[in-house]
Amino acid sequence: MRRMMAAIGAAAALAGLISAAGPATASAGAACRTAPTALGALPGTEVAWPKEGVRALGRGNLSVGSSRGKAVYWTGTTVHRVPVPDSRAESELLGVNQRGLMVGRYRPYGTTTQVGFTYRAGDASVTELPGGAQWGGDLDVNDSGRVVAGGYGDRTIRVYADGALERTLTLPEELGPDTYVYTVGGINSRGDVVATVQKVEPDTGGRVEHSYPVLWPGDEGPAQILPQAGGGGNTSWVAGIAADGTIVGSDWYGPGYEWTPWVWSAPLGTPGSSPGRLSTHPYASLDGVSPTTGVAVGAARSHPDDAGNGADQAVLWPGSGPMLALPRLAAGQASEAVAVSDDDRAGGSAVNASGATRAVVWTCASRQAYLPS
Repeated sequence: MRRMMAAIGAAAALAGLISAAGPATASAGAACRTAPTALGALPGTEVAWPKEGVRALGRGNLSVGSSRGKAVYWTGTTVHRVPVPDSRAESELLGVNQRGLMVGRYRPYGTTTQVGFTYRAGDASVTELPGGAQWGGDLDVNDSGRVVAGGYGDRTIRVYADGALERTLTLPEELGPDTYVYTVGGINSRGDVVATVQKVEPDTGGRVEHSYPVLWPGDEGPAQILPQAGGGGNTSWVAGIAADGTIVGSDWYGPGYEWTPWVWSAPLGTPGSSPGRLSTHPYASLDGVSPTTGVAVGAARSHPDDAGNGADQAVLWPGSGPMLALPRLAAGQASEAVAVSDDDRAGGSAVNASGATRAVVWTCASRQAYLPS
């Protein structure tokens, strides 16, 4: 009975967020702050993976992610655990749409494969996606309820609608046979899908790989290979796609741990450009974009062995102008943002004064963002 009452309470809480009156906004539900808000955590000890933090933002004050290595969602700062079938499994939520449909993955205990699922607040259990466990498990969902799923090593990407497989996206033939999915960046409201595809170059005398950002249009047109960030040669990550087709990501040079934020602007076909970095850090990445407003978020970064520039710091790029910093949870401690909503919230992770990683949300994020002196 206690579990049933908790499920009813969670459903009621989410129903309060999604009403016939339309979406509640962050500013309507809470006063603007000058620092990130730390969200609740599950009991237990912090784990290294899945990392404690917000992964995506829904309507009102709904956010999703992981806590203590388990899939969770938050209503405000209150944390709710998602009932995956295996209580010992590592799990996390990776996306949520404006209708409250969440997507995530769990890794059954003792295995190396991921099971993708959907979930709504108050459901007694998750709904597993067709196809069984996969080696990789990147997922996203758009507001029409379409779910994109794929992951490291896959030769195809799958799009589901109403729980059934709708499309199978194949890798561009012109890249040749030795290609595979590296990461799935996301799906926008039109059904456009972006991913990072890795290609093994033949006849090099060793294993040499290059990455390619790829777009699959929602109208089922042919896949489009985007120009590599920074002129190619490094890893060109894609992290998200907005409704107008704008894609954000990063150029990464592995040996030097060098990150350059990158934007491919619609209409696509040009190499794109970088919005720059913070003056306080040598590198930065873009790790999420809002559905329609063109705001992107990420982190200002330094090499892990170089403490001279300080800890990583969450950043916000308004869509034009310079990169801006988001306030830390505690002075000198690391933070990162990976999600941003149309109602000016950003979400991610931050380390508190005690050294613990917490899931955080920046409300009125653009008003908190600042240009470091």
